[in-house]
Amino acid sequence: MNGYPKIFMPLLMSVTTTLFVTGLLLIPSFLMFRMQWDYDWIMDSGLSSGDIRSITTTLHAISGWIMVWIIGALWSLHMRSHWRRKENQASGLVFSIYWTVLLATSLGIYYVGDELYSQYSSIIHVLFGLGLPLTFLMHRLHGKQSLAKTRGN
Repeated sequence: MNGYPKIFMPLLMSVTTTLFVTGLLLIPSFLMFRMQWDYDWIMDSGLSSGDIRSITTTLHAISGWIMVWIIGALWSLHMRSHWRRKENQASGLVFSIYWTVLLATSLGIYYVGDELYSQYSSIIHVLFGLGLPLTFLMHRLHGKQSLAKTRGN
């Protein structure tokens, strides 16, 4: 990506991967505490309670805040310039909406006072989080096609 330091893309990919992997590791806790599933495999999982859950939650939250900063950096250069040039707008919009929903629901999980709304935020957050790799791949593929068209003209 032009205009960014060389470390930017590896940072973006490592933070995104950390968010996704820690999110996957938090699913047993989500099922146990938010959905109140009482299955033995969840209860016996080291991921659903204790130090591992605490570390995973901390890593997920920290990488989430780092991603907010990265999205700000993407907004200031990448998103605005491509939007002006009308490049990859549809998948970029879908990808941006996904991140917006993830950010809004993450706030809802912790700060909505009503337990039911917090649970809805959790469900939406998990579903959108699971769909994020697909939206990322879609955006990358559409971006490469858009770039090939631009170079071909």
